[in-house]
Amino acid sequence: MDERLRADLRQRCARLGERLTEAGVDVALVQQAADKYYFAGTVQQGFLAVAPGRDPVFLCRKAVERTLRETPWQVEVLASPKDLPHLLESAGLRAESVGIEGDVLSLQLYRQMERMFPDARLVDVSDEIRALRQVKSDYEISEIVAAGAVWSEMMQETSRLLRVGAIDHEVSIRVDAHGRLHGGQGLMRTRGFNFEYFAPHVLWGPPGAVPAQFDGPTGGSGPHPSIGQGSSAQPIRPDSPILCDYAVAVRGYVADGTRSFVLGGLPKELQYAAELAVEILAEAEESVREGVEISLLFQQAQRRAEQHGLSENFLGYGPDRVRFLGHGIGLELDELPVLTGRAPGALAPGMVIAIEPKFVFPGVGAVGVEDSFCVRSRQAAQVLTHFPRGPLQLPLGEGA
Repeated sequence: MDERLRADLRQRCARLGERLTEAGVDVALVQQAADKYYFAGTVQQGFLAVAPGRDPVFLCRKAVERTLRETPWQVEVLASPKDLPHLLESAGLRAESVGIEGDVLSLQLYRQMERMFPDARLVDVSDEIRALRQVKSDYEISEIVAAGAVWSEMMQETSRLLRVGAIDHEVSIRVDAHGRLHGGQGLMRTRGFNFEYFAPHVLWGPPGAVPAQFDGPTGGSGPHPSIGQGSSAQPIRPDSPILCDYAVAVRGYVADGTRSFVLGGLPKELQYAAELAVEILAEAEESVREGVEISLLFQQAQRRAEQHGLSENFLGYGPDRVRFLGHGIGLELDELPVLTGRAPGALAPGMVIAIEPKFVFPGVGAVGVEDSFCVRSRQAAQVLTHFPRGPLQLPLGEGA
């Protein structure tokens, strides 16, 4: 195990222990994969028991030998979930109040916990866990930098693949494969219920402006209703926008960014909107500093869209607009903070956020830009995704 990760795991669990003390919780039982990796360095099956003032214990149901190699914590074999209370007692852990990840725990698992701990108070500690995770360590930031480098490779490959007549879905597949070959892990973790991310979004022209269940400004028609998002499996035509929105994860950590391309030239209104999106992102970048109110980022972006007469197209169209300018990223694509107009609190060093000003024009297409940033102490934001912001014009008939 990387010694930086080992040190991080100890600090993370200690900080969670402090929050458990404040909440009056004896022990937290961490089950969700991203949270388990964050606190234990492994996603193997079982529960990580975190209690104030002592080292955690991993109660493992499967792949015990592997878990022993992957986590620095004590590992105990959990033959059946019903043995959980006994194992906690044997480890010297009280369980009169038990912390659970209430935001992601299914009703079935919650009822299982109730049966296992009939006399205990079950306490939702998901807010405490998510608050801890939104501020990244230097180790975590270095992993997101690595993901950003793969994202840049994917954008370079995109500029080579785009051509008139190319099938947008095939471009997405080839870009995805290129990212995998350069270190992308393929799997993209999200926390929100039914929030799924399907392949790199290559959103060409009218199909790219179709709203979707995907929780973002754009979604795309997708190749089939069972997917409901992403590329359309249609040939790309000239003089239409091609919005390329890619999230990529490397060793667990996510980078997220978007660029607008066109083969030929954009219609005047879309060119104007694409250039405005770049200006809005540049203004937001200047505001990504320690102590800045999170809500300010959304408010100033919304104000710019209104001033230019494009508020109806900003971050979606009409009733399908989303109410956030960006979001935290890390082990999941949808972490805190969420950049809304009413978001509480201020930016803090170590927060990593993706900012995505985008405009949608029904029946025509979508344009916009997105980069990932790290908030630095008393310094300008660190950009983690590198590629010209555009809008990027490619020659007809072939990529750049």
